Amino acid sequence: MQKTRNIGRNIPNKILNALLGYVKTTNIPMWITMLSATVFSCLLVYSATWQNGNRNIIVQMSACALGYTGAIILSTMDYEQLGELWYIVGGGCILLVAATYVLGFTSYEQADDRAWLNIFGVSFQPSELMKIGFIITFSYHLAKVVKAGQINAVPQLLMLLGHAMIPIGMILLQGDTGTAMVFMLMTVIMFFSSGISWKYIAAAFVLFLAALPILWEYVIPEFQKQRILVVYNPQAGDEADGLYQQTLGRMALGSGGVSGQGWRQGQMAQSEIIPEDYTDFIFTVAGEEFGFIGTSLIVIILLTIMIFTLRTAFKARDPMGRFMCMGFFGIVAIQTIFNLGMCLVVLPVIGITLPFFSAGGSSSMCLYFGFGLVLSVYARQNEVSLQI
Repeated sequence: MQKTRNIGRNIPNKILNALLGYVKTTNIPMWITMLSATVFSCLLVYSATWQNGNRNIIVQMSACALGYTGAIILSTMDYEQLGELWYIVGGGCILLVAATYVLGFTSYEQADDRAWLNIFGVSFQPSELMKIGFIITFSYHLAKVVKAGQINAVPQLLMLLGHAMIPIGMILLQGDTGTAMVFMLMTVIMFFSSGISWKYIAAAFVLFLAALPILWEYVIPEFQKQRILVVYNPQAGDEADGLYQQTLGRMALGSGGVSGQGWRQGQMAQSEIIPEDYTDFIFTVAGEEFGFIGTSLIVIILLTIMIFTLRTAFKARDPMGRFMCMGFFGIVAIQTIFNLGMCLVVLPVIGITLPFFSAGGSSSMCLYFGFGLVLSVYARQNEVSLQI
């Protein structure tokens, strides 16, 4: 009986010791930064959607909670051991994306792709999870090639390119060109950090330029062509069709001034004039209701996350850790550039959300998973690497 009581008394101490141990190995300022992003995101999503009920904010908060849970679990795992499970991680992601070809549906009527699944009554976008799976599997593959000193060997490069083409090709088959572009640029960034010869980079750039006419003629959908043309040549199309959303978004941004019109006081946000302002155009809601101060805060938070990720990459104990950080950096940087470009009407609308701020359960949850991988690298940057 006494032994049972002692065990019961020791449980709180063990939990406390585990928490203190975790605090010592993690980065508290970055957790505060992430929490700031979460709070600000929820304020913006609620403001843009509250008139239609609480579903969107409940989904956002639930996704963030699941994301934080996953981030903590992943940050306590050794990422090299996680890489050893590449066949499970990669296979699971491939099966989920493949399921969308049969069971997939669009997230809303005007969506361009059938990239969503209904899992036990919950909508889920497998391509977002595939981004995290790709970071793990491609980093593991790339690290093996680099450690073997074969990064510039043509057979190995072809195998790596084949690895990258699996998710890119599958996402293109879904009709999601925006996400496929994110995968392509993630791959480029991870290759850049691997020490690959510049002659291959130059050759790839030349081939890309040569392929542009073919891509424009046979790959890029007509509606995407129209979106591109009206941004850079408005006379090429009807502004009501091509620039309607972006023009309204830019008006909302400009109307916020320095400090904004106030939370839930933005005239355009509260009138639901801008289509999908709580997802792709959440930045315009921030500009209208919180002004230049609010949009600057978003940029500062995202830059802080990116700088921390790059610093962790440079201090990683091994190539795999570096590549994982660069992959996550690629997601955040690419999506931030494209999303802000859309909102500022310097890039066409291609359906890319603003990391950590746009509404979207799958996107938000998986981004936190990616952050957990970076924290795993951070916690082990001074440890001795295992042999891959």
